[in-house]
Amino acid sequence: MNRLESRALARSLAPLPEESLPGFLLRLACRLERSPARIGKLCGLSTMHRRLPADYLLTLPPQPAATLGEATRLSSAEAQGLTLAGSGLASTYAPLRTTRLDQGRNHAAARRRWAINLSSRFCPQCLAGNGSPVQDALGGAWKLRWHLPVVFACTKHATLLSSACPQCGNLANRPPGTERSGLLMQRAAIGLHPAQCRQPLDSAHSATTESHRCCGARLDRSPSKAPMMTPEELDRVLALQLRIERNLFTGPSHRTKNDPYFFLDLVAVAHLIKCSWPLGAPLVGSARLCSLIDSHATVIARQLDLAHDRGERSSSPWPAPDDPAQCAALLVAAAQVLSHRDEGDAEFRDRVHPLARTALERLTPNQAAGFRRMDFSPVLARALARKFNGFYRAGGHRGSSLRTPSRECVFRIEHVSALLPTASAALHFTPLQERLGPLTNWNIRHLRRATSLKLAEMAAGGTWSECAEALGIPWATAQQSLRVLKQVLDPTKSRAEFDRSVERIACDLDSDPQRIDYAKRRRALHSWRLSEAAWSELSDGLNTFSGAPTSPSPAAATVLVWAQVTQGDYLHSPVLRDLRASGGDTKYVVASLNQVLRAACRRKGEKALLADRLGHFASRLALVCDQTRGSQLITDAVLAEQHVQGREEEGATWWLGVR
Repeated sequence: MNRLESRALARSLAPLPEESLPGFLLRLACRLERSPARIGKLCGLSTMHRRLPADYLLTLPPQPAATLGEATRLSSAEAQGLTLAGSGLASTYAPLRTTRLDQGRNHAAARRRWAINLSSRFCPQCLAGNGSPVQDALGGAWKLRWHLPVVFACTKHATLLSSACPQCGNLANRPPGTERSGLLMQRAAIGLHPAQCRQPLDSAHSATTESHRCCGARLDRSPSKAPMMTPEELDRVLALQLRIERNLFTGPSHRTKNDPYFFLDLVAVAHLIKCSWPLGAPLVGSARLCSLIDSHATVIARQLDLAHDRGERSSSPWPAPDDPAQCAALLVAAAQVLSHRDEGDAEFRDRVHPLARTALERLTPNQAAGFRRMDFSPVLARALARKFNGFYRAGGHRGSSLRTPSRECVFRIEHVSALLPTASAALHFTPLQERLGPLTNWNIRHLRRATSLKLAEMAAGGTWSECAEALGIPWATAQQSLRVLKQVLDPTKSRAEFDRSVERIACDLDSDPQRIDYAKRRRALHSWRLSEAAWSELSDGLNTFSGAPTSPSPAAATVLVWAQVTQGDYLHSPVLRDLRASGGDTKYVVASLNQVLRAACRRKGEKALLADRLGHFASRLALVCDQTRGSQLITDAVLAEQHVQGREEEGATWWLGVR
């Protein structure tokens, strides 16, 4: 740019409240009787071919912002305030916050996210101005908020916005054919009022004699349309628009606690209603609103069904409706669904899950995966989680970074043991066992393990395999427990009773002020082994052990103590795991500990006495684990210290369990 072009303009304008950069350029061009392209050039906004980049609507780079401010006598803040980012809307409107329009990108991705529309909606009464001399001559502001898909009504004039020219029927600033979108259409046209339609037409249909033939209809004088909604429906629409504005704007007149997921959830549920239509029609509660949604969603649903049947790629179903009335109806329906979030996870899931199932079945695999990668609130993510073998896959697909718990829990996954404690199982699964009839000890073990997996999913989210990994359960073992659970539970009544039982256990964990950190115990005992000295004292006086390979041994005692302290499966104890890893044979250790367990059930013999001593020892060891700091491992030195404290406190050999 030469020196002449970089100097301040002879005349400028003060930006109107909420005025957009393209609207400001249109008013300035009209006042100076120049084309918007020429004004953009003088203000340092033009690139090659005198293009005005569309991404300038989002934000201005430092150099163009400085040149614009110098040419128009605006401060840096005033120049940036003409953009979505500079006005603050990019920080309050979540879909826009993560959108990039720089580096030559088009706005197709932004439209898919409902982040931005380059084609602005408008309120004819707002464009007509407020009666001041400047606005009588140049019109009112083209507002930044009108570029957001979630803005569909003017609350000031209590009316729906317009999107299309009443004369030619085209959208404002939507280029015809495959022309690349820019900040303004017909940027080289001279003599057009800022509120005139700039859609190019043939000379026979043009209202202007300029070389750049445009429609030229005045958008600020649009004839009133027949009412599309009843007064009650319009009230619902305006109430939602006011709620949206409270989340978009901050200030004395919009004091509210913003929900960071408000817009993300609203858009996501709108997608579900649209892609599952007409399944969600009963949720709308209005025949006219249903009709408006139907006029938009039926075409999309038909295209998705046709593409699914033929195995073809369908057009994108994501962009918001261009028609403000259709958009309003769709968002009112989405807000109606979201209004049930406070009823509880189960009730909300019952409303959302049918929509999600139908929508995701219609979408292609890539489209469905794209939807699951969207951001949602934890509440909506739990409602959208798919079920497999009775477990909600709350983390989405396996590659997702989102791990949303399937329940709002006070307890954490650290408080979940690999096997549900037998006392809790006996307390809560009695109704289920009455329904199922006699269960084998082995099936009850699978039931306890599956319950722990379910509790882990409730507290931490993710797939059942991820929950199994967090609890230290081998993948194959977890899969086998789920398979057994599926066999013993029928898909309706027994499954529902199982879910209710797990919910009761979760409520108990929530209300327990002394929850046990089983993860800490597992870490503390990861490398712990019963010493020979401790084994000698524990087995003191038990002289009838034969010394055979299956007789009680320090290894078997270590496994039994570990299983009781951590409430884990003894088959997955560190001792047996290390034996398998080194190629050793575990059958003698397993046989030995099984003998002790059987004797404990019979309550007879020296092996039963050993089991009793090991139980007391495990209780003391659990206390030691709970008192260790950080990730400290249990060693003989730590045990010895506790052993001395125990003798001093009780005057007894607690190693032997003598009281």
